[in-house]
Amino acid sequence: MKTGLLVAADLYGCAEDALAQDALKHIVEEYAETNHMHMQSIRIEQENETSYGIYSICKVGHIILHVNFEKGFVSIDGFSCSEDADPEKMVRELCGFLAPDKMKLTYVDRGDFGKKADMKPRHRNKSRKIAQMRNMTKRFGKLLIKPKSL
Repeated sequence: MKTGLLVAADLYGCAEDALAQDALKHIVEEYAETNHMHMQSIRIEQENETSYGIYSICKVGHIILHVNFEKGFVSIDGFSCSEDADPEKMVRELCGFLAPDKMKLTYVDRGDFGKKADMKPRHRNKSRKIAQMRNMTKRFGKLLIKPKSL
């Protein structure tokens, strides 16, 4: 059973005019509305002279963009747990607006563990092995110390 879909996009060589803060914020709001992301808040944070972030909290998800206008690079994360929301379509529409030269999309089904065996932890308790080694060393030591006449 999956919980939600996360769509991550890395865009390279985006159109310079599409990277303006106000225009991109307006487009994010518009696309979030049309794709039922139920946006509750949005803010822009200037990270440094060449980059900024757009952060949007949605009812059951989020939209995050990191923009480096000097390099023409944008990373997008769109996530939603809502049945009626379509984060994939929203991210693809943003990609179309930004018109990148190259792009990479990654899809992650959140909460999808697959088979029950996949949910087992990948680590093991090492203390049991250490105790087994101590016991074996004691038994081996007794064999070495034991006189041959017995």
